[in-house]
Amino acid sequence: MIRLRSQSAPLSLDLIDPNDAGDQSLLGSRYCAGGYVWQVYDGDDNPLLSGPHYPNPAPPVFDGQGMPDMFETPLGGEDGAVGDQVCVIGVGLVEKSSGIVPFHPRNNPRVAQFCKWHVDKGRDWAIMNTEQSFGDRSITLRKEVRLDGNRVAFVNTVSNVGKEAVNLRWFAHPFFPIDDDFVCGKIIPMASMPDNAGYETGGDGEIRMKPGYLWERGLFQILYVPLTKLRFVVPHYVVGSIVMETDYDVVRCAIWGNSRTFSFEPFTQRAVGVGEEASWGICVEFGAPNE
Repeated sequence: MIRLRSQSAPLSLDLIDPNDAGDQSLLGSRYCAGGYVWQVYDGDDNPLLSGPHYPNPAPPVFDGQGMPDMFETPLGGEDGAVGDQVCVIGVGLVEKSSGIVPFHPRNNPRVAQFCKWHVDKGRDWAIMNTEQSFGDRSITLRKEVRLDGNRVAFVNTVSNVGKEAVNLRWFAHPFFPIDDDFVCGKIIPMASMPDNAGYETGGDGEIRMKPGYLWERGLFQILYVPLTKLRFVVPHYVVGSIVMETDYDVVRCAIWGNSRTFSFEPFTQRAVGVGEEASWGICVEFGAPNE
């Protein structure tokens, strides 16, 4: 792991080293290998994040833990035959072991070859770069993680250096611990959702997990959010609250949870033309005042 430490606050984090064979055992065909935050710690080394199998130190790679992210649209190969390879952005070449359409890592779990990353790092920052190509599509991907006080800033930059436009569909997937009141937090501007078996929204906009639901099964739910930048305020039993903000207009947002964790998933989608560049990110603040 790569340890980053804040210079002005008692906050540290572990990043997966995408080139390390040991760390690669925690990676699969789903999450971007570069910039993958495995855990965040306060000044007493208390872990602040969770995961679907937490505290299992080696959870199933599809589920992961911490603050991963995912490029949902492959760079290419998803239309090939079973047995061919698909280029998954931020992961590498993945064996197409299923004919299920659309292509998704849950049905195609074997990574044939991970990306090679160039890693630069300092005390409170890390920048990871990789290059990927499939046919006439070629990109460079830059993943930047910086600790600024009690804030963790993530910036993703994709440059199209190929001969065809590249479609991107990306989302952050941070895993938060569940508090005793089953409160997940609220979204600003306020979100709503249809009636469902596991989640409910109060008049204050607070999203809660219904205690009577069998949470070992987990539950995914699409939320209704405006097409704008979003702010997520999550209560936390150690640091008081965690605030996550997007610097992009969220085109789709969901919540997923089980008996160990829950996650807000804010999506962005865009096309990057030949010779063009796209950059976007999120910021996560630990210990911000409750709102």
